[in-house]
Amino acid sequence: MKTEPLLGVDDTTEHLRDTPPGPKGRWSRRAGVALLVLIIVAAALGLLGPMTGDKTASAAGYTLSVEHPRVTRAGQPAPLQLRIESSVGFEKAVQVRLCAELFDDMDFQNWYPNPAAETAAPSWIDYEFDPPVAGDVLEIHLDAREAPGQFGEVDDCTVSVLVEDEPVVSTSFNVWRLP
Repeated sequence: MKTEPLLGVDDTTEHLRDTPPGPKGRWSRRAGVALLVLIIVAAALGLLGPMTGDKTASAAGYTLSVEHPRVTRAGQPAPLQLRIESSVGFEKAVQVRLCAELFDDMDFQNWYPNPAAETAAPSWIDYEFDPPVAGDVLEIHLDAREAPGQFGEVDDCTVSVLVEDEPVVSTSFNVWRLP
């Protein structure tokens, strides 16, 4: 004799409840939906994509302008551009100090122009660039990407122009890395 299964009862639905969720369950679901809507709206407004920022500082006859990644994500380009102007021109190599933390989470591609020398300490890296052939402006570009698999964090970085190993002009910026 063959038996027919009971309607509405099977192994995949037997643990489900028959009553609607209580107030706590409804509010939890609403909060989850609100969070998803907030993320979608932020993405639609471009708040979660790559963004750049600008900082400029002047002192001791130098002007340092920095275009930096402000918001970035894993695998996205994170270029850094430095523009150093000197009121008296450049006679010797130009020394630039950057925080070492900036390079911890980046896939470093190349400097344009390439530095002539590099010195590192635990919290900073000093680069030495040949002076420009003519003029009183040196432009430096770093081609880099945010390394894959990075978790979200905010890094603070300071860039300085050095004269005889001492900072003469500095500016700071933040990089917000999204997961």
